[in-house]
Amino acid sequence: MNPLNQPERRTRLWQFALLYLLALAVPLGASYYLFSNNSLADENARLKKELDRTHQEQKQLVARFDTLTHHLQRIDMVDQRLRDEKNDLVMGRLTTSNQDYLNDIAVGLSQLRLDSAQLQVPAHRQLVRDELRAFDLFRSNRSTIDVLRGQLAKSGADAQGSARLAEELAQTKQQLIICQASLSHIPQAPSGGTGASVAPSVAPPPSAALKLQVSLLQDQVAFANADCLRQRALDHKARSKERKQLLQESRTAFIKILQAPATEDLKQSIEKTLEPINVELGKEPRFFGLF
Repeated sequence: MNPLNQPERRTRLWQFALLYLLALAVPLGASYYLFSNNSLADENARLKKELDRTHQEQKQLVARFDTLTHHLQRIDMVDQRLRDEKNDLVMGRLTTSNQDYLNDIAVGLSQLRLDSAQLQVPAHRQLVRDELRAFDLFRSNRSTIDVLRGQLAKSGADAQGSARLAEELAQTKQQLIICQASLSHIPQAPSGGTGASVAPSVAPPPSAALKLQVSLLQDQVAFANADCLRQRALDHKARSKERKQLLQESRTAFIKILQAPATEDLKQSIEKTLEPINVELGKEPRFFGLF
């Protein structure tokens, strides 16, 4: 016997079956789409490749940075030795070693700049740019330090030269005093005859050699004074008023000696010394022997 609502039951059964099949088809289709292609495997391979490339670039950058750091440590050690060293020969060797390390740093930075063009990770490229900027600043500061160190060494040499000139000037003044004293105490010639009163005799004129020696000593004293003025002028900044004034005073003192030089060697030495002074002061070249 068939139920009275047979058509309604059949309709509801078909509706249930269709809904069930539709609900089952959606996850099955999604699963088929996800697992039927190689998208996940390709994604994993890509991520693994990027990770390997990142590790390789990091290893390369660490090696470059370690090399640069070792050069910086060596430069720091050499600087400490330079501050304590007094021997000029050893200081020259240390300065050469420092320059070699700086050249190695320049080569390393050039290689690092070339390698940065091949980097794939943006963070690594930014890191390399920051390091290159920092090392460029270090090299600029290092050049300034080297220039200041050279000026300091030159100032020390000028100070030593000034002290040496002062010592030579003192010795020359002492010799000049001795020669002048010897000229003023020339013994008188004994008078002839016996029993007669001794007449005062005139001291013979000093010899030409002694006069030349006195004149040479006086010129050497004047030369030392003029050269001291020149050394003091070199300690001032270029084109400064004090430098020009001292150079002008030194030039005037040298020209005064050239009016009557004691020897020809002294004259040539003064003319050679005057050449850079005239160039800096803008004076026209002259023949100093015609004053």
